[in-house]
Amino acid sequence: MQLAEHPVEERTADIYERIAAYPRPPLAPLPPLDEIDILGHFGVKDTLLGRAVVKTGMRLAGFNRFYKDLPQNLETLMRRSNLRGAGLFSLVNSATLALADDPRQPDALDRAVSLILAARELYVDLSTGKLPPDRYRDQVLEMGQYPNLFSTALTVEGRVARLFKSKKRSQLAVLVGGRIYLLEIGEPEQDLEPAALREALERIVQSAREKGFLPVDRGVGVLTSAKHTTQLRVFGQLQQDPTNREALRAIRHSFVTLCLDLDDEPDSVVEAARLAQSQNLHNRWQHASLQFVVFGNGKACTLCNFNAYVDGNPMMRGSAELQRRAARMPLASASQATGHLPEAVELEWHVPDKLIDLALRDVEWVRDSQQATFEIPGVGKKNFENSGVAPVSGFVLAVQTAAKELIGDHASVLQYLTMSKYCCMGLANADATTPEAKRFVDTFLAGATDREQALQLLREADASQRQAYRQARRYLPFSDVLSLFMSTRKGLGRAYVTALLGLSMFGLRLLGQIDRKDVEIVLSHPEIFPEVPVVGRPGIRLPYVRYFGLHYQILDDKTVVTYMPSVGWKVPNKELHEKLSRAFEEIAALAGSAGRDSGGEPSESRNRLRVA
Repeated sequence: MQLAEHPVEERTADIYERIAAYPRPPLAPLPPLDEIDILGHFGVKDTLLGRAVVKTGMRLAGFNRFYKDLPQNLETLMRRSNLRGAGLFSLVNSATLALADDPRQPDALDRAVSLILAARELYVDLSTGKLPPDRYRDQVLEMGQYPNLFSTALTVEGRVARLFKSKKRSQLAVLVGGRIYLLEIGEPEQDLEPAALREALERIVQSAREKGFLPVDRGVGVLTSAKHTTQLRVFGQLQQDPTNREALRAIRHSFVTLCLDLDDEPDSVVEAARLAQSQNLHNRWQHASLQFVVFGNGKACTLCNFNAYVDGNPMMRGSAELQRRAARMPLASASQATGHLPEAVELEWHVPDKLIDLALRDVEWVRDSQQATFEIPGVGKKNFENSGVAPVSGFVLAVQTAAKELIGDHASVLQYLTMSKYCCMGLANADATTPEAKRFVDTFLAGATDREQALQLLREADASQRQAYRQARRYLPFSDVLSLFMSTRKGLGRAYVTALLGLSMFGLRLLGQIDRKDVEIVLSHPEIFPEVPVVGRPGIRLPYVRYFGLHYQILDDKTVVTYMPSVGWKVPNKELHEKLSRAFEEIAALAGSAGRDSGGEPSESRNRLRVA
């Protein structure tokens, strides 16, 4: 194998990149120190002892001095600090986005070519400011995550993981049958003949078929789906071999990654998403920030890496832009190439089977064979028109209702929220299980017979959840502040702070002062685009929640839900969906009755409240 020399050149150390063509949003406000719920963050009971220990510990750690100086250092720290820790367990952190079908029904290679050309065009439009910025009303939002879709990857150096952003923009990584090839396609600003790219992909496919596709449980790509700690171990060992070390250094310079799953022909976008997320893991390179998965019948998905700092909304809009642009690219098979691309280079690997077996144990721990994506037909945004109740609130209350039916108690429901109206900000979360939400759920499940009372409780629950979301977006989250604080502690200073906080928490736990709750249910509802009909992690279980997580899209006349049960959750997805669907239908009917009453139309839903 002969690889071109790639000096370790990174285009930037910034997590959120500055694009000169886009204005910079304001920085997130910092809350007054006395308003921060430090006790709640650490799960410490609000007692005299708890307050004293936490207050003293934070002062001795130097947090107060750090916080005083934070305003003048905030942007630099936010732009450069990897608060997500370059987590490598992408199988449960990354999301699949199924792309709408290309109406021309191209074959797999034509579809792949159009998506690669679309990625190059999107990159150029982004870097020059031609791409219209994200907006909320009149405010331009943070655009610094979009460059992370390109030439960005997680990398393991020794036994340390980090985010790597390459200057190189001309290399395409192509996976076929578990084999990995690198192909030079030129700079994004240069012309690239579709037919020439297709011809190069045909040569790669022919090479892979002649050498033989690897079994689905073999191949180095499986390693990138393992747990973070497993990956640190196995990639640390791999790098001891010069051939592996050279391959790892080369692949991280890829502009995007193309995974050709030519032997699979999913019959729907739902099935395509499941296959992309949880199957053929030997034919994935999960360290990449953006992977295209193209199937034998031309269906396609994107896989976006959350820990490469690509959040839900950039995932959705980026994928929608790629699909929209790809659908208007000329089909490669419709023309003849006048030039040729260089021969692709297959990466060589020396991977002991025992390392792949380690990774497969991690995969099977979280892989799930159930149907994961469902629809709630006939229930969407239109059902809540003129009701004064937000569709999101109605859906979250349905989740809370279904959860209480199944577990017998109220569960803590965390809703992920975008913070991109602020500079260098991604996500926050808010606990939607407010006292008002609990009252509504309890009354609803008990069999409400008074429609006006039920409507009043619904409106109070809706208002309380909106207030919780506003409060969560009001300031820079304390979890981010604490992570920034720890990122500034180096060497012995970091060891001192870690030991001090650890001993403080240990002592408080012994004294019965800790009341920390597990993360129980997590929800995500990124922005909706028709080009992306399904989003989520279908076929995957979540190891970091107690019950389940889900992605949902509330459309005008239906709602699409993708479930991710926890590793310990025993309720089938189908049963959970039936309860959630029924609750959402009834809550929508209740809200809709208020909307029809306000419009002077007769209410047909007065008697559709749940009966005990």
